[in-house]
Amino acid sequence: MNKAYINGTGCISPQHTADDAWFFDRIVAPDTDFMQAIEPSYKEYISPNLLRRMGRAIKMGVASANMALQQAQLTAVDAIATGTGLGCFEDSERFLMAMLNNEEQFLTPTSFIQSTHNTVGSQIALILKCHDYNFTYVHRGFSFESALMDAMMWFSEGKETILIGGIEEHTPCYVELNRNAGKLKNPGNIPLWKQHTTGYQIGEGGAFFAVSQHKTIHSRSVIEGVNTLYKPETPGDIMKKMHAFLERHALALQDISLVLMGFSGHSLHDKKLQEILPDLCETNQVGHYKHLCGEYHTASAFATFAANRMIEKQEIPEIVKINHKPGEGVKHILIINQYLDINYSFILVGQC
Repeated sequence: MNKAYINGTGCISPQHTADDAWFFDRIVAPDTDFMQAIEPSYKEYISPNLLRRMGRAIKMGVASANMALQQAQLTAVDAIATGTGLGCFEDSERFLMAMLNNEEQFLTPTSFIQSTHNTVGSQIALILKCHDYNFTYVHRGFSFESALMDAMMWFSEGKETILIGGIEEHTPCYVELNRNAGKLKNPGNIPLWKQHTTGYQIGEGGAFFAVSQHKTIHSRSVIEGVNTLYKPETPGDIMKKMHAFLERHALALQDISLVLMGFSGHSLHDKKLQEILPDLCETNQVGHYKHLCGEYHTASAFATFAANRMIEKQEIPEIVKINHKPGEGVKHILIINQYLDINYSFILVGQC
């Protein structure tokens, strides 16, 4: 697969990431079992006549996509690839509740039309007047990774600029259902990678990237590769896959400036990552990120945004560090994500 040069980013998350000057400051710590996205003034990114009909997921997706395009100084792209696990959950819930409350009569079609998973990508395409390739992946914890791999393969087919992103939202009903199922827990004082209890904090947000096949004057970092691993049986399987992934890019573990790990705080889901952590800490600077964004299907999109920022600033902030290793510069960041101990992925982000 070709490399993907990141020329612009946009991110709406439980942190102040919508502010382009944000660099892991003004940290908002969770005080309950879910993390709410800090939404900007959407009027800066979406026209008011469109804004009033959009659900939260659509607003977050369209706004973060516009942020990325503005940074890259683009008004059009050759393709759009989006990843989401739940899609426009709020509109789906609103339509189903209207069916129940109105006994399946007198239903307005707006919520139904906007409830499909591909609505975010479709709205972006309508605004950009993009009539080219537009695809949405709903692959659980692989959703963003699938969109990213799709974009990188399209470069070999001649596409030059592609907009990729991951988007997720939660609703009070969704949080309550997960809470009643015993999947959530309130944050404690113990760091995520040390926790020995089940449960996690649900997160949400949208992160989009304007990427190109070739380096431009706007390029901030480069996604060198992506790989996935489904239901590894042992921690050794993860390490074996990781080393093979790095070897394909002519790198060794010692060449990685930061290993950014997707600890969720759920002891059963994190068990394999906890077992490989000591080996990684011996040779590398290791960090984590879900204490900043929460756990959700496309949290790896937030991790990619964070990795891009760290490479751009050539600094690893203390808030993400698990251990402390001396190092010069930030050349390569390896993201190791896990979702429910089912979907594991590796994303390699490098300096241009």
